[in-house]
Amino acid sequence: MDVDRGKLNSGFSRRGVAMQRDLLVLLGMLLVAALFVRFFDTGSLAQWVALHKDTKIDEVIVAAFVLAIGMTVFSIRRSIELTNQMNEYKRLHEEMKKISRESALLGELSDLLQSCLSPEEAHRLIVEHSQLLFPGSSGAVCVTASSRDMVEAVARWGEPALAERHFAPGDCWALRRGRKHCLSHENPSLNCAHLGQARPGYAVCVPMMAHGEALGVLYIDSGPKENTDGGIPPKEQLDSQMRLARIFAEHVALALANLNLREVLRAQSIRDPLTGLFNRRYMEESLERELRRAIRRKSPLGILMIDVDHFKRFNDSFGHEAGDALLKELARILKGHFRGEDIVCRYGGEEFTVILPDADLISTQERAEKLRETAKSLIAQYRGQALDRVTLSVGVSAYPVKGSSSELLLRAADAALYRAKEEGRDRVEVA
Repeated sequence: MDVDRGKLNSGFSRRGVAMQRDLLVLLGMLLVAALFVRFFDTGSLAQWVALHKDTKIDEVIVAAFVLAIGMTVFSIRRSIELTNQMNEYKRLHEEMKKISRESALLGELSDLLQSCLSPEEAHRLIVEHSQLLFPGSSGAVCVTASSRDMVEAVARWGEPALAERHFAPGDCWALRRGRKHCLSHENPSLNCAHLGQARPGYAVCVPMMAHGEALGVLYIDSGPKENTDGGIPPKEQLDSQMRLARIFAEHVALALANLNLREVLRAQSIRDPLTGLFNRRYMEESLERELRRAIRRKSPLGILMIDVDHFKRFNDSFGHEAGDALLKELARILKGHFRGEDIVCRYGGEEFTVILPDADLISTQERAEKLRETAKSLIAQYRGQALDRVTLSVGVSAYPVKGSSSELLLRAADAALYRAKEEGRDRVEVA
């Protein structure tokens, strides 16, 4: 890019020197013409012609006039051509600066998106950079749901002329065809169904493709308040914006695809595949983190160890698939019973662990009792057949009264759980 700018600058200098030279030639010819007129007005020309009538001086004078006129016309034409060339070079220079700026913004966006930790953070960055790349326009980044039956506008800027925040994939021609689709005033039947009543001056939908899959669509328009007759930009500007929209969609699609893949891999590493609860490894990491936070803030921390009573007998009676169905239903109850900040994990087999930040021993015991009563009302079904009711045995411990380390807290809760099972099951025991 720096080399091209140097060539442009040197080209400007050469063209400027040539224009100055042509202007000097033109001024010289005008000066000669002025002297000739002055010579003619004083009568000296007639005397000089009489003295040199045998030399055919009149033909020489005519030839000089023709040559002067030709040089004048050539100089004027040359000056006009150079002016046009200078304007063209300036336009190309401005366009090159614009492309360089867009490339820098796209590169910066790609680097930032690769460092995002969540889709929400990526959406904010996309909105900020889209306002810089497409000034004066409105738009939205619409992502297809994992169910593939709905598209959601997850990031918006300006006032995009979208009818709803959610729409079906079949409502967008770009998603149907797998290529960009422009709004057509000449053929309204080809306009996307997700557009609202206020039609913009121009609009384009660009599918976001990554790894051979359509992740969604990038929608850009001039805003619903534009005049549809006069809101369309010049063809060169429109083509430039379409090119930028396509490149922008490619960058966003690839970044979102990588972010989704990282989310899937992270979920697989910390989630139990059967119940969807956190796994044991994540529980151990979270317990260390929450315990350090509790020590720093001098706040309590509750621990529950939960076991399904007679689960082996249940598996022997109904089969392992029915046992899996029971664990899934129990996981659903656990998710709904505890707070969002509580950490519910599958410890292993039919055992579960719950970490309750800011919960002392008494409140942890009370919540364990409510959970035990709620579990009794659980009626799981497998292949249309109602399964036996389940009961839970729960062991309770809490920081700081039952230990100051994660190992001591888990050991105390586990000992309380075994005591609950030995004393008849379907009960809550405190360490």
